[in-house]
Amino acid sequence: MNSTTKQTNMTTLAFLPLAIAINIGIGAIVKALNLPLYLDSVGTILTTILLGWRLGAVVGVLGFLITSLIINPFAAYFIFTQVVIAGATGIAARNGWFKKVISTILFGIGLGVLAAIVSAPVIILVFQGATGNGSALVTAFFVKTGHQILNSVFLSGFSIEPLDKVIQCLLVFYILKSIPKTLLSKFPSENLKRNNLI
Repeated sequence: MNSTTKQTNMTTLAFLPLAIAINIGIGAIVKALNLPLYLDSVGTILTTILLGWRLGAVVGVLGFLITSLIINPFAAYFIFTQVVIAGATGIAARNGWFKKVISTILFGIGLGVLAAIVSAPVIILVFQGATGNGSALVTAFFVKTGHQILNSVFLSGFSIEPLDKVIQCLLVFYILKSIPKTLLSKFPSENLKRNNLI
């Protein structure tokens, strides 16, 4: 193993726990405040851009499993959503969608719609719309206004997820812009060059 490969492996091993902690920490704060947002995929998106979608998915899945054990027992049911977020972010990063603020926002909207669609069956079939977080309040609002539970879950998802994912994508965008290029260059992903980050 040459020194470059060894340095890359060390960077990866050091970064993954940090990314998992970001997902858990921000998600825990949002849940404690009972906000109608999630903000629990920042680490997933960040890792995907820096290290590829597979490690992004690992961060998302492990973060949700740990969250399910210590904070929110419902989180584990949404690990597939994290895999989808990592996959979609990987495609966006390969195509340079994180070069500019506007394209980052547009991707965030699309990612939110995708996440809403993927998560909806779990929310409906497993939880009947009550997931124990702030989004459940939005779902309850739509139910009280006369919508069926199926429609309420989708309306809630399409109301919350795009805004949530735009915020998270912009957070990642500005985090990456604030990191010195000498540090970013230690990560092996070609996504950094494709998005003018190094």
